[in-house]
This record gives sequence, C-alpha cells and structure tokens, in this order.
Amino acid sequence: MQKGKLQKAALASVVVAGTLATSLPSAFAQAKKRDDIPSGITLHVLSYWQSQELAVIKKLAAEWGKAHGDTVIVTQNTATSNGRTPNFANWATQVRAGVGPDVAIAMPQDNLGTFQQEGLLAPATLMNPKDYPAPIAEGVRIDGKYWGYPVAAQSVALLYNKAKIKTPPKTWQEFVADANKYGFAMPQEQFYYDYVFIGGMGGYIFGKKNGKLDPNDIGLATPGAIAGFQLLRDMNAKYHWMNPSVNQSIALSEFDNGKVGMYISGPWDVTSAQSNKIQVGVAPIPTLPNGKPGTPLISILTTIVNPKSKYLAAAESLAQYLSNEKAQLEYYKANKDLPALKSLQKNKVILADPIATGFVQQLNTAVPMPNIPQMSAVWSAQNIITSIIKGTISPKDGAQQFVKNIQTAIKLAQG
Repeated sequence: MQKGKLQKAALASVVVAGTLATSLPSAFAQAKKRDDIPSGITLHVLSYWQSQELAVIKKLAAEWGKAHGDTVIVTQNTATSNGRTPNFANWATQVRAGVGPDVAIAMPQDNLGTFQQEGLLAPATLMNPKDYPAPIAEGVRIDGKYWGYPVAAQSVALLYNKAKIKTPPKTWQEFVADANKYGFAMPQEQFYYDYVFIGGMGGYIFGKKNGKLDPNDIGLATPGAIAGFQLLRDMNAKYHWMNPSVNQSIALSEFDNGKVGMYISGPWDVTSAQSNKIQVGVAPIPTLPNGKPGTPLISILTTIVNPKSKYLAAAESLAQYLSNEKAQLEYYKANKDLPALKSLQKNKVILADPIATGFVQQLNTAVPMPNIPQMSAVWSAQNIITSIIKGTISPKDGAQQFVKNIQTAIKLAQG
C-alpha cells in the first residue's frame, strides 16, 4: 500500500543514455570480474514512481548501461487500478506471461509476499540487511531471505502548525492539552493511520512463529489492541476532537485551513498544507497513555527483480545500483523521498531539512507493514473501525469482529 507518492500520468518508454558514473558499487565490479554479466544486452526497467524520480532513474540507468556497454529501457507504469493508484498487479501479470520487465522500482513491500509465494520475485542477493534499520530490512524478509532492495521508506508522524504550537508535544498529557486548545484531526476511518494507537497500546497484526509471520496469530483483539480501539473512540466521545464523519479528506482540509493545529499523516500531505500557507512542523508521535510510543507502519518502496529475466545477474546488479546510497540521495533531492539506508539518515542534506528529519526520527518507533499475502484481508476488513468510532459497537466487540472478518477473508482467499 503506497501512499501519495504515485500518480497516474503515463510516460512513453524511453531508451536512456548518460555519462559514466565516477564509481560503481562493489557488487557490480565483482560481477564483472566473475563474468556473470554479459555485455551488449538490453534490460527493461518499470518505474512505479513519479516523473521527478523517473528523470533520476533514467540517468542512473544510463550510467550503469554505459559502464557495461548495455542498453537500459525505462518505462513509466501506465496501468491504474482505480484511476489513481498504480496497478501493482501488472508486475505479476507480465512476469507470468514471460514478457515482464527485468527490474521494477518503487514497488511497495506489502506486495512482496504475494509475489514471492507465486515465484514472481528473484531473491535480492546483493542486499546487505546491516545497511538498513532493522524494521526496514525485516520488511523485505520472507522465509529467511530478502526479496527486494529498499529504496525509500516512509511512515506517518505528527504534523503540527508551528504558528500555533511552538514546541510539539512529547507526552500524552502534553498532546491532550495541545489538542484541546488547538484541535486535532486524523483519517480515523483507516487502519493504516489507526495502527499508531492500536500497536502502541499493545496490539499487533500478525504474531511470529519460528521467526515467520503467522497469519493464524492475529493480535487485533488482544487487551492492548482493545485499548487502542478505545482510545480512537475516546477521541470522539471523550475528548471531542473529532466526530465520526471526519475522514481523510475532512481531516486534511481542517489542517490545511488552520482549523486544527495537529494532524497525523505522512510526507504526501506536507506540500498541500504548505501551499495553504501553513507553517508545517513534523515530529514523532507523542507517547500514549501507557507511556509507550505510537507505532506507525513503515511503508517501504523496493526495487525488485524478475526471476525469469534472461540476464538475471545483470538485472540484480542494475537493481542494486538503482537503490544504492547515491541513488537514494538523488531521489530525495528530486522529490523528497526519504531514504531507506541507515547511512543516509544522518546525511547533512537530510539533517538540513526539518521536515525530513521529523519523519526520519519517527522511523525509530515505526514497525514494518506485514508483507505476507494475508495482509490484504486486514485492509478488506477495516470497515468495522467506523462502527467502533461511531459507538455502534464497543471497542471489545468491534475488535473481536475485526479479527473474525479478517479470518473469513483469509479463508475466502485460500478457497
């Protein structure tokens, strides 16, 4: 599930050309020495990113291609699932048919489980998990192997109006005081945002068994999860910050118009607020009533490789090159994509940007979005949250019904 950083604009397929990189990653150099990568080949890259990143991808692909005497064709994804969101399933369709690209970039990691299960991914053999914060590396790990090169990472955090709030709240007590005085809104009908409180209060989506995510262990009706749902209900019934009709569109509008001083969202909503003359600050979400931090879900964008590529070693080398430190810094400069690599989180360019720094700090308490296929059942069952917020069902009963609905959806998907 990728938020905000994707668009439906279609761009024609282009053959890229460029200048020789000053240095290539060691993995590429090693592959050259091993003669694993033939010369004079053509590789295809499918980008799910926007035009700003596409320009960077073309440049980097040209560097890689020229260094090896190859041609790299970069295509912007044109298929959409609903007129807005890119149709990530087209990767599966093309790979199954044997006509898929060699590499795809900006694939959200919650798709990896389904693709890996169907044999539609090559392992990311050149990825070093130690180069990434543990939650990010874990987000692309399935069955003990890594299946994508993390290229960007993002989560929600606390957006606040600096004209109203000089110092962002760090504790729940401070948060309540600021919300009572200046207002607070969030897309409370969406599990993606609500998990900040559900997970922070002690719930979990899927437990683990033998080091693997276990879809039979659903932790969304545990005492901690119920406390999280109660907190979401209290935002309406006890604190009166919102009413049950406040959805993502309304919450964003209220923040953009200065009606509320705080809002929970991700990088995708910063530009909108700034264009409305809001002095946006970003900070980690305050501790919750239990004294523990909120736990946003990390959305990881990855570069993946087609296991049916005729030039698998070359495709892996190209995928790694499109995801290395230099590449991630250029994506950030092009469109503020937060880097996934640990080394870049303290880069002077990132640290000079208070917006980026706020989101990077939030990654310290965020958790990876489950990448197993059963995660789709969670999204399909989230409508019950609206009933909990409205008070038509209690947090306890609603949480239990949520789990039952997820279990039913999983069984239906399994046939």
